[in-house]
Amino acid sequence: MPYLPEALASLERQSFRDFEVCLWDNGSTDGSVEEARRWIPDRLKGRVVSGRPLPLHECLARMVEEAQTEFVARMDGDDVCLPERFERQIAAMLKNPALGIVGGQCIYIGPDGKQLIDQEVLPMRHEDILTQMLFRSALTHPALLFRRAAILEAGNYQLPKPIEDLDLYFRMSSRWRFQNLNVPLLKYRIHPASICRSSEAEHAQKVVEVVGAHAPKVYGMTKENYLRLRNRQSGCAVAQLLASAWYRAGGLPRRYFEIVVSYFFIANGRCLTGSRDYFSKLVYRLLELFVRKPMWRNC
Repeated sequence: MPYLPEALASLERQSFRDFEVCLWDNGSTDGSVEEARRWIPDRLKGRVVSGRPLPLHECLARMVEEAQTEFVARMDGDDVCLPERFERQIAAMLKNPALGIVGGQCIYIGPDGKQLIDQEVLPMRHEDILTQMLFRSALTHPALLFRRAAILEAGNYQLPKPIEDLDLYFRMSSRWRFQNLNVPLLKYRIHPASICRSSEAEHAQKVVEVVGAHAPKVYGMTKENYLRLRNRQSGCAVAQLLASAWYRAGGLPRRYFEIVVSYFFIANGRCLTGSRDYFSKLVYRLLELFVRKPMWRNC
């Protein structure tokens, strides 16, 4: 509360109707449970789970286990789904059986619901998503639709916040592909009490740790080399990034070219490059001649 009614109303307005809601109350004392029961199950099919507070990753894992559906969608109680969110995501899943995660763009809003000026463009292709995850978030957790079997196959949620989601993505990436749709699916609310705004320094450090732990398998680089990249201490960042791209491409030239000639390879590569690494900067400049910045429409 006070955002929960708007979140539930956005589910009621979904164009895709064949779903049920599992609302997990983690020990709230602000009237959230009472409000939830005004909606569920009378207006929204599903159930309210209360009186069983658990750490975030454990309650997420329990909800995945208890779900009886082929797909599971994440959402937080202060966000707002756009009406065609489920319809668009399920259509993408049905079209491509290799997809384990489908996300999309988000509209960032403040406590009052007004759109914030800064709007991030997330990468859409699997290769670009993994490229960006070397440096920053590329999947918005509350906006995702998962293939339930893929989560369970990867071992479900295992680590506590703030990296319960990132760790799961990396474990899924060895078997499944990811996609972000090029349209907004969710209004993502940012306010002082939101999880993404709490303990930012600790969050950043844990993200570095989990990426480093998965770097050998996902990116073909040692944890030590990743840390040098992340701290902008690599002597030639682009050489390391090109080698990683070749590893991810499985030695296939066409796929390698698609990874490298990408706005996200260049943009995130620059963020991992030291100020005196002039050779890497020159390579990014040359690659930039072949790419266009991706755009998405606000509907």
